[in-house]
Parts: sequence; C-alpha cells; structure tokens
Amino acid sequence: MFYIAVRNVPVFFSGPKKVENKIKKPIKDNVRLSALWIGHSTVLLQIDDKVIITDPVLTETIGELARRVVEPGIAPENIPGCDLILISHPHFDHLNLGSLEILEKKRRNASLIFPAGTENYLPDYRFNFVRLQNDEGYRTKILGESKIISGIKVTAVFAQHWGGRFGLDGFLWANTAYTGYILEYNGMTVYFAGDTGYDSKAFKEIGNNFNIDLAIIPIGPCADCDNCGVKNHVFPTDAVYIFKDIKAKWMLPIHYGTFEFAQADPMEPVAGLKKIIEEDGKSGDSQNLADKINILKIGEQKVYY
Repeated sequence: MFYIAVRNVPVFFSGPKKVENKIKKPIKDNVRLSALWIGHSTVLLQIDDKVIITDPVLTETIGELARRVVEPGIAPENIPGCDLILISHPHFDHLNLGSLEILEKKRRNASLIFPAGTENYLPDYRFNFVRLQNDEGYRTKILGESKIISGIKVTAVFAQHWGGRFGLDGFLWANTAYTGYILEYNGMTVYFAGDTGYDSKAFKEIGNNFNIDLAIIPIGPCADCDNCGVKNHVFPTDAVYIFKDIKAKWMLPIHYGTFEFAQADPMEPVAGLKKIIEEDGKSGDSQNLADKINILKIGEQKVYY
C-alpha cells in the first residue's frame, strides 16, 4: 500500500488523461454481443437485450491511495440501467462503493452478483443481491453455483486469488470471497475472469464445460511482463494460456492501463501481450492471435456479433 501511494503522488498532481469522443449510446438494437472497455476491469457488455457491467469502477480514485491515469471510457450518465452488475471480489479496485451508488440511481432493482463473503463489505443498496457459493474458494470443485438471473444463466467458476478488503482480513477470515463468471444467454457465452492466477487443469476443465465466445481476462499488473505471473495474478503469457485452455473465440485483455500500482508502468502489460501476438504471427504454427485477441483503448467498443 505504501508503494502504491508513492507511485500515485505525480498522478494526483497531474490528473487523469481525457478520453476523446466517448460513446454516448453504447447499446444498439442490431447488436447481439458487444463489449466497451471503461478501464481496468470494468467492461460494459451487451448480450442481445441484456446489459451487464463487470467490476464497475467509475470514480477518479480507489481507496484514497490510487488515482486514475486515464478517465473512465464512458460518461456515467451514458451508462444505461444494467440488468446485472458483477463483482468478482471485494478489493478496492474491483468493489467500488461510489460506483455502485451511481449505478443504483439508474436501476435500483438491478441484480448485484458477488461471491459468498463479499456481502460483509456491502452497504444496504436497493439492488437485488445475489450471492453465489464457490466451494469456499474452489477448494474441491472448478464450478460453483449457477442461477438464472434476469433470464441469464450465471455460473461462478474457478479463480485463484484472495478475498478480503483491508489487507489483514483477506488472510485471516475472508480469504475465499473471489470468483470468475460464465454468462450464458441466447446461445452466447461470455467468461469474465475477475482476478486470478493460472492453473492449467482448472481452466481446461472450464473450456470443456462451456462453449465460450468472449473471454475477458486480466493481464496485469506486472513488472517483468515477459515471464509468467504469480500465484494470484496472471501476466500476459499465462493470460494467453488461459485463453487457449478455455478455447474461447475471442479475448479481451483488461486490468492494465488505468491505475498506478506498486509494479511497473500501467501500460507495461499490454506491451508484453503485443510481443506474444507478434511472435505468434512469425511462428509456423500460428494460432492467429492477432485476430482473436482484441486490444481496445479505454472507451473503445468492439462488436462481436
């Protein structure tokens, strides 16, 4: 936390970079599947007539220690009322209470979905609270609880991370409040990884259970981004391993370029990912990663179907 604060000193004096030409109407009648990257792990999804947002962080700061280096990729007033709000775990850069207050004003009966244990950190919002069990941190199973919510089948799936919010709680009594998600609706499937480390067996099992169209996978933060990640975070190399293991059609990389953490430059992860894509293009057994991995700018939207 000390190093995060130190690295953020220049940011607090300069302010976040502006996003030009923000999209004002992200939801369209003729689109079946689209994703707009708002920044960090926040993605606005359209799946036919449904609107979903992941780990919403729309405020300028998180935890009073980190300030955005780039402003949110959409103006809050242009975010429509969401059917589902996904929270992957309670860390400050994923569970942002100020952002939930913004979304609550738009649609108070939206479903707020979170892994068991996260409820301990949630105020009494007027959302439909949906808690999903995750086998106490995927102790013996890869798949957690499934529920049909607003017509969307939501399944909690394996992640390798840690819970808690304030540091010590995440190591003593709240260590299992984390998850990834699978969303299934009208024949389309989206995977949202949240934060996770790499476990080949687990992700291959996810790939064998679901026919995934879009995989939203973190690639940072990292300092030495050419190497594999650490226990609880993947770097570009093992993020691509996840993508291949789950056999998704497309990958959207997230969790970089938005905040100063204790590691390297916020854009270092995407530089490492571009190296992997470039090397893949030169290899004889190319996986066509350049066509499958969609690197978006903050505020950019990709239509898949």
